[in-house]
Amino acid sequence: MRPINIVRAITAPILLKGFRSQRACPPVDRSELLAWMGFIDPGMLDSGNIELFSYCLNRLPSNAPLVEIGSFAGLSLNHLIYFLRGRTNLIFSVDEWKFDGYRPGMFIEGSEIPFDAYRDHVIETFRRNILLFSSGHLPHHIALSSDDFFTAWQKQETREDFFGNTARLGGPISFAYIDGDHSYPQAKRDFENVDRFLEVGGFVIFDDSADFSGWGSARAAQEASALSSYELIAKNPNYCLRKIAHRKFR
Repeated sequence: MRPINIVRAITAPILLKGFRSQRACPPVDRSELLAWMGFIDPGMLDSGNIELFSYCLNRLPSNAPLVEIGSFAGLSLNHLIYFLRGRTNLIFSVDEWKFDGYRPGMFIEGSEIPFDAYRDHVIETFRRNILLFSSGHLPHHIALSSDDFFTAWQKQETREDFFGNTARLGGPISFAYIDGDHSYPQAKRDFENVDRFLEVGGFVIFDDSADFSGWGSARAAQEASALSSYELIAKNPNYCLRKIAHRKFR
């Protein structure tokens, strides 16, 4: 789970207004459902990401699964499931809800609210939001770190997911949304794990990767976009890439 900077979260929509690259995706016609969803499903989701979701999910190369790294209270996940309407792709989400600096017994600074209670509230909010908006296409949510998830994916493990359903992991994926820990080392590792399974023609979006953002995930996205095996689809302002060839390792 990425660190949460409250000041950054509040000011980001202001900073991002009007900052779109020349390769931005077309705007999305927002349904009434998306509007109501946005009112009660908490989270931090730039409108440019929603446009990228629509663009990518309308152009998936196959029916291979999607993977979201970092789910918080389900806002981005519900949007991804919304844009999957009419498709049979499974979607896997990954989050163990371990916030930056969190330790059992800690309190939120300046309050008497235990972080354990906050975490429990986030998890229950995630459950309720997904069941309300996406009950017809439930994700396989796996409560692991992204590193452990991809280890399990490599081993093609069978697990019980967050909602009590059986999930068989493994195989190619067609899309990934990297929105976990935004430090450079972890964002880079998340991309490398995604790249191992992303099929040619598949997409990857890095959250908080705008060139001006200051997050380590921006550096990871810039390095990924420079690879000959990927093409830049858009900076909207976050990076969206499409895989055009398998990487060659020496």
